[in-house]
Order: sequence, then structure tokens, then C-alpha cells
Amino acid sequence: MGTAKAKAKSKTSRARTSATPKRARGRLAPGSKARGLDAADVAIAIDSAEIADVVALVRGAGGAPIGAYRDPLGGRPLVLASLPLNAVQPTPFQRDLSPTHANAWR
Repeated sequence: MGTAKAKAKSKTSRARTSATPKRARGRLAPGSKARGLDAADVAIAIDSAEIADVVALVRGAGGAPIGAYRDPLGGRPLVLASLPLNAVQPTPFQRDLSPTHANAWR
């Protein structure tokens, strides 16, 4: 039995010495090729023709367009707007509070 333990110890010690040491982690470097749009290409003017339909919808609902930009990776135009609460419908997962939860906030 003593020889089995000695053999087990010698195997583990050999395994430790034969393993390569762990390499230190380096910092991630930026890619050699840039992806997406340049910073100057991201901004869109509110009066741009490509978002005029959406801006008209926002103003028709009583809202105000705040800004517009292109998605930096996809290039799709996006509009940031402020809408009145009565012009917005809740999403299906938003429900009325249960009485238990409503009482907890009082």
C-alpha cells in the first residue's frame, strides 16, 4: 500500500512539472479593420429626408423629436423622441398592479 501512494505522488508531481506555465493575459487590442460607421457618419439632422416620415408621425401624435442618428454597426436610421403619455400604449407584459403590490408602495 505504501508503494501505491508513492507512485500516485510521483505521477502528480511529474504532471505538474511537465505542464506548461500559464501565460499572462494580455489586453485586448482593437481590430486592425474598423467596423461600422465613422463617428461623423452617425449623426442625422432632424430635417433629413430619410427620417421625415417618422418625424411627422411623432409631431402628429403631439410629441417632439429630440435627435436622430444611424445605428453605428447596422447603419439604420433611428429617431429619439418624447411622446405624451396618452399617445403611448403599454406593452402586453405591463399589467395593472395587484392590490398587494399597490399597498406595499403606500
